[in-house]
Amino acid sequence: MSFERFLEEGRALLAKAEAALDGAPAEAAPPVMAFGLDAAVLDMPEVANLAAAWVGEAERPDADGPALRGGLEALRATLDELGDADRSGAHYDAERLEAARERLASRAPGPARPAAPPPPPAKPASESAWQPTVDEDMIDPFLEECHDRLESLSTQLLELEARPDDPELVKAVFRDLHTLKGSAGFVGLTKMARVAHAAEDLVGLVREGRRSADRAVVDALLACLDVLQAIVQRAADRASIDVDVEPLLARLRDPGAATPARSSQPAAAPSPIEAPATRVQQTLRIEFTKLDELMNLVGELVLSKGRVGSGLEDLHSLARELEHQRRGARGRAGRRARRGAVRFEDLATELGRLQRAFDSLHGEMEGAQQQLELVSGQLRDQVMKLRMLPVGRSWSKYHRTVRQIAQRLGKEVVLELSGEETELDKVLVEQLDEPLLHLVRNAVDHGIERPDEREAAGKPRAGTLSLSAFHRGNQIVVRLSDDGKGIDPERVREKAVRSGLVSAEAAAELDAEQVIDLIFHAGFSTREQVSDLSGRGVGMDVVRETLARLKGTVHVSSTLGQGTVFELRLPLTLAIVQVLLLRSAGQTFALPLDLVRRTLAVAPETLRLTGQQETLLEDGREIPLIRLDQLLRLPGAATEVPREAPVVLVEVGHQLVGLVCDAFLGRKEIVLKTLGSLLKRVPGAAGATLVGDRPAVILDVPALVSLAMTETPQAPRPEGVEGQAVGESEAPRGKARILVVEDTDVIRETLRRTLTRAGYEVVVARDGAEGLERARAERFDLVSTDVVMPGLDGYELTRRLRRLEGYRDVPILMVTSKAERIDRLRGFDAGVDAYLTKPTDAAELLRAIDEHLVSARFAR
Repeated sequence: MSFERFLEEGRALLAKAEAALDGAPAEAAPPVMAFGLDAAVLDMPEVANLAAAWVGEAERPDADGPALRGGLEALRATLDELGDADRSGAHYDAERLEAARERLASRAPGPARPAAPPPPPAKPASESAWQPTVDEDMIDPFLEECHDRLESLSTQLLELEARPDDPELVKAVFRDLHTLKGSAGFVGLTKMARVAHAAEDLVGLVREGRRSADRAVVDALLACLDVLQAIVQRAADRASIDVDVEPLLARLRDPGAATPARSSQPAAAPSPIEAPATRVQQTLRIEFTKLDELMNLVGELVLSKGRVGSGLEDLHSLARELEHQRRGARGRAGRRARRGAVRFEDLATELGRLQRAFDSLHGEMEGAQQQLELVSGQLRDQVMKLRMLPVGRSWSKYHRTVRQIAQRLGKEVVLELSGEETELDKVLVEQLDEPLLHLVRNAVDHGIERPDEREAAGKPRAGTLSLSAFHRGNQIVVRLSDDGKGIDPERVREKAVRSGLVSAEAAAELDAEQVIDLIFHAGFSTREQVSDLSGRGVGMDVVRETLARLKGTVHVSSTLGQGTVFELRLPLTLAIVQVLLLRSAGQTFALPLDLVRRTLAVAPETLRLTGQQETLLEDGREIPLIRLDQLLRLPGAATEVPREAPVVLVEVGHQLVGLVCDAFLGRKEIVLKTLGSLLKRVPGAAGATLVGDRPAVILDVPALVSLAMTETPQAPRPEGVEGQAVGESEAPRGKARILVVEDTDVIRETLRRTLTRAGYEVVVARDGAEGLERARAERFDLVSTDVVMPGLDGYELTRRLRRLEGYRDVPILMVTSKAERIDRLRGFDAGVDAYLTKPTDAAELLRAIDEHLVSARFAR
């Protein structure tokens, strides 16, 4: 409950109690009881105690009217004091409240009313009086998740009893308990969070090898599940959480201690209570897999619409040809002699009849095509609405996060939200939450200054953190800004050089925008201490990786002394996208429209050659050009620069790049289809679609740019010599040498083949020791390593490699099945540049390798 709401509802409750006091004091008890519970939730024990004593007195047959009025007056005066006080220093007269309570409690017990319920305890516990800290519509999903997770935990614990040394099973139990702890704390179930936290600590000891998962541990954890289930049931009934958890907490702290014999009833089970009537919700739960199936059908409908449109165009062309033939026949018939004239006239008449039939059919197909387009559009919109959720659905918890971190750091921060109702695809909303939470934490921790520092800089004591969402074209933009100290480019530059991220010479050539962009590099940030508020989240590099995976981008701008702005740009959905169609060397390609900044026709005088890189001079700015036909080695690629060529300017990070093609084919809405397993290794391809009845490749622009930067420049081909199509041969990667360290034979061989096909020179090692030996004997441009290996694991291998003279700046990638956040942090602490989890998509792996090889070359 918020402070303002407590004041507002408190006044109403006390007014209601005062109105009922003159007639029947017992009828005034419920509003005062509700007021006391609210006060307990907000940790005002003196107020809650007085309310409890007041209720007890009001329910006596011989209730003391003057004492009750005096108690109401004391409670009303307390509300006035709280309302007049500054929120950060709200206070009330506790002595006055205690005196009023003693007056009510000093009377000897009188006869109880037969029908009256027992009075509440003298001091309501805030843990027992659950006041949800989330919106009502979020409670049922939380409870359902708890039931599912507790059921899963029960199965896992029984398996753990049979396989106590299974580390993956221990990790799964730890992860589920950690999730329960966080979810319970988020919704305000303090008792549940305490129990889950204690159980998590116990399993943590097992995971660290400091304790075995013996019978005593499993029994204690199963008892924990019983208590957690009882709390969840109480919460579902909206009842008081009157479950005694102290014995269980003691048992979880020391599972080996003697425990009392089990009784027929669990000690912590709450007594039965009549559940309040459940509200009927006018909603229908739909499995997301069914929505995906429906979305696939919509996609097929869109493709069918495209085929109808293509057929309609063909029919229209045929009709025009028939009209041309009919007129020619009539002309020839008029010029012919009598012989055969009738025959030609009959043929012309027949052609005219066919023309009319085709015109009629053409009209019908046009109407059908328009109707199909209308229906498919409506169906798509309805399905999209089912998939859409307010982007700010989870933003309410950020208030609490900001408040907790600010209090911990002695800061004053105000969080302002706007645009929370802006809707976004469910998948994007869920996956955006964690990166956004990390940015919010960083803004409070590193961006906003302490109050004394802000006052010295002429700023208000309280910093402002603004989080907003809005539409921009066919994208959703989520913007997080603060009015803090901003990012100092020179400090970032100095730290990047000191940490070996870039050389001093390369750093000196970077402008301020490029320097700030270094904060997204893996391992750049300082090591954070793991705590309950921070340190378990993702890093800035993973923020960018997550956005890239969602087909989005993240941009940062900062002014020293004024603040920082992060702008996250995402598509509305990943299912149907707007693209620019273009043709190169006779093949059709699709380019995501949100990456397109401008299209233009290039004249020869605007081109120049910088070294071996062809560039375009546009608005006084040199823009590198990429010729798709040459880069992708398409058959029939042009060998000479045409007089005028279409160029589309695309934005990759902070860089503009020009893609040269043969023609623009216009905008189109397409259904994104994934490439099959056989084509996943094709460089520069993000997916595929059908345009009419022809396939088109959807270009992965960041991968294309990385490929172009590592590609050997193409010399003009001799006339008549064709290149190879995309996928026929792997693009050379400058023969970069990669060391793959992997102990699993199948995975090691798969990685070797994938990288070899991509044009890399690959050397493999079966474990960490062999990998270290090979690295000492040879020089590699990049190292890929697993984590869990016999002998020398991936963490230690990375640390030892970083100590070698030739490997301080060599990119190291971890490709592993260990997906926990703490594992990722351990990897970055050891010195890796990227952390990929298995199963790893080949395109994602190649993209990461390309990017880090390019960065390493720039650093040198």
